Amino acid sequence: MNLKQLVSLPRIIGVALLVIAALVYGTQGALRAALLAIAGLVLVLTPTETGRKHWQEFLSSWKLNKEFVTIMLYDILFWALLAVLALVLANVLRAPYEQLKLVQFGGESINLGNLQAYNAIIENFFAATIIALIVFWLLVVVAYSLSRGLIWLTLLEKPMQRPFFVRFSLLNIAWCTVWVALAVFFMATMTQPVGAYVFLILLLLYAHLTSVLHYSYTKLRGFGLAIKDAFGVGLGQLGRFAHAYCYFFIIYVILSQFQRIATGTSELFVTFIIFLVFMAWYRTYLRNILRHTA
Repeated sequence: MNLKQLVSLPRIIGVALLVIAALVYGTQGALRAALLAIAGLVLVLTPTETGRKHWQEFLSSWKLNKEFVTIMLYDILFWALLAVLALVLANVLRAPYEQLKLVQFGGESINLGNLQAYNAIIENFFAATIIALIVFWLLVVVAYSLSRGLIWLTLLEKPMQRPFFVRFSLLNIAWCTVWVALAVFFMATMTQPVGAYVFLILLLLYAHLTSVLHYSYTKLRGFGLAIKDAFGVGLGQLGRFAHAYCYFFIIYVILSQFQRIATGTSELFVTFIIFLVFMAWYRTYLRNILRHTA
């Protein structure tokens, strides 16, 4: 094997990442340094031709065209709807909360009549809160399904049809509820900081598997097939995504540096824009990979 076969741009990037990981270990934490090192090792150890192929896939994902902007707008749609729903929830819960503040748990004024009235107020508060949260959750998932459905229909160039959004929403209600239940369970039963790391792993796994699920359902329109692909392709062929997630992490680190420039109120806005750009690119890149995998 000659030098030309050994040297490639992805491998050079991998070596650079290993050097950077060693340099930032003391300043940016062990976790980021470890992720940089892992990404570097993947790029260095991958066969040259395979690495070049994945590099070309990476380059082809950076096309700032109408599609890219459109899926960013659909993402903004979800966050706008989420903000509106959160305001509505706060207004709905305001009245029972104001009543709850009238309850006095001590003092000479407590008698049987007051206890019965307080009991009714407390029951009303909990009933209203539970119902409001359930309705809020369902509406959030529907808004999420609308946004993600529009995104994946655009990415796969599929027609927009009402039955698709109805079934897609039902799929997401079941899927998201299971993941939220898992997150709550692990966060409630595990001590910190282990619980925080488990939550982070679940969040990353959810993002990956959900993207495969949405791609498969939009393409094949089958509940069973989509769930099968989410695990069969998302986990069963995880090695196929190794390079992609190395580049995901590299781009995340680069974009996050722009956040350091912003200060005060502009920091939140800059973070939001970076997040939108990153997620638009993430889905575009993952779509390109799944076309040759799922």
